[in-house]
Amino acid sequence: MKKLFLTLVTFSILFVVGCQENSITDPLTVEPTNKVQSNPSHQGTITLERMLTDPYPVMNSYFIINGAIEYEHTLVTREPVPPETYVSLNLSISAELTYLCTVCGENHEDTVVGTISNESHDEIFISMWEDEIFSLEKSFPIQGREDGMVLKCTFHVTTIGVGLDEMWLELPEGNSNYNASNWNDLSRDEDHNPICIYPAKLYVTQ
Repeated sequence: MKKLFLTLVTFSILFVVGCQENSITDPLTVEPTNKVQSNPSHQGTITLERMLTDPYPVMNSYFIINGAIEYEHTLVTREPVPPETYVSLNLSISAELTYLCTVCGENHEDTVVGTISNESHDEIFISMWEDEIFSLEKSFPIQGREDGMVLKCTFHVTTIGVGLDEMWLELPEGNSNYNASNWNDLSRDEDHNPICIYPAKLYVTQ
């Protein structure tokens, strides 16, 4: 009887020790609900050198833009079910506008009439499997002007890069009508040559 009791006690001790070892050595695994994988990003520069049409209704009037857009393009994969892919796109633009009148005197050339300095961030969901091309339109405000003129750009974005498609100047609705009425008033004055008048509401930066 004594031997049976000792055997039971020994068995109980071994059972308890074994359970404790299993509880210590068994790893606790917690599956993440969202895995995010970022591929290496790449940077580049888009040069801005172009003649842009004056958005005011003025003949022979243009703006020259000089500058660049720096970009950082990163393809990010998020793994819920099903997985999602998006492009993380950072843009940084620095440029200046000069006024150009093709029929004016030399004193009207190379006059800086506005600068652009802006940064933006976009997340664009895009398919990796269908060679999808996303069209992105951005609006960049022009500093140094009173008329609210902005630079509009359209970009094409894919999983492997970004490129500039179009670029133009645009005014808030109604501002072009303001300039048109002033233009007509000046054209009736015999002492003014309306062809060589600067666009109305022009604020020249130093």
